[in-house]
Amino acid sequence: MKSIKTWQWLGFAGLLPFIILSVLAFNHSLLAPENTMLGFVSYSAIILSFVAGTLWGKAVILTLDDNITKILIISNIIALGCWIALLTPFALSALILLASGYLYLLYVEFKAKQLSTTTSYLTLRTILTSIAVACHVVVMLSLFSV
Repeated sequence: MKSIKTWQWLGFAGLLPFIILSVLAFNHSLLAPENTMLGFVSYSAIILSFVAGTLWGKAVILTLDDNITKILIISNIIALGCWIALLTPFALSALILLASGYLYLLYVEFKAKQLSTTTSYLTLRTILTSIAVACHVVVMLSLFSV
């Protein structure tokens, strides 16, 4: 029997705020809608920036070639996109930007063979990304239910 590793456990635990805030987006009895949205967008931006930053950790130990340079630049662009999402006054725009960032980052990780990510890591990232993006869609839908 395989035991769950700390990084896997932490990955799944990191989904809890997404899930809880997605549910709260439709239930305004606990938090005001603007507080729920602020919590969701800010948490999403922090997590996406963190995951994009993990590309640095992988890339800096590898030989610096053109592809690694591109990965480092992509990591920075994603982090800047998170910052822009935090600044935008339009919740729908922020949610679309962040969800797109998660999907693009996963795409980059699959394409960047030189990062030598394991199958178990990519599987976990796919599951986590799918659930996080689904939560973004749920929160987007809540904007139209008010």
